[in-house]
Amino acid sequence: MPAIYAMYGGEDRRYVAYVGIGDDLRRRVTQHLVNRNSSATTDTGAVRLHPDHVSAVAWWEHPSFGDRVVLAAAELVAFDVLEPTMRSRGGITAAARQRATDDAFRDEMGAMFVGAPAGRPDLTTFAGVVKRLGALERRIERLENDGA
Repeated sequence: MPAIYAMYGGEDRRYVAYVGIGDDLRRRVTQHLVNRNSSATTDTGAVRLHPDHVSAVAWWEHPSFGDRVVLAAAELVAFDVLEPTMRSRGGITAAARQRATDDAFRDEMGAMFVGAPAGRPDLTTFAGVVKRLGALERRIERLENDGA
């Protein structure tokens, strides 16, 4: 099912790093995080998505997202609501731009993006592993000192 998705960065203070659309969400997220062959992860520009720092992925589905104009227009609303650091670079048609200006559409989509997503798994980042490893080492040291 087509969806709008957001990738979050940060460990202690989460932020929306990237917002995009996907007709096949599993394939698109795999392209970003596993294969690392999306324009967002391989671009040589000043800003890019670093898969090792993605701490969560959330997505929103809607029955009308099968319509590409609606999906692209909803992505524009998601940009405004979620305020990502980086946005997808897909070509937005004039029809999608026009649809995104409709107040009723903006209200409906905006309410969806501030509400609970259809799914949101948390991911373990490299920084999170390092933090947990440090905490574990400190715990072991305390246990060894208490037992000595």
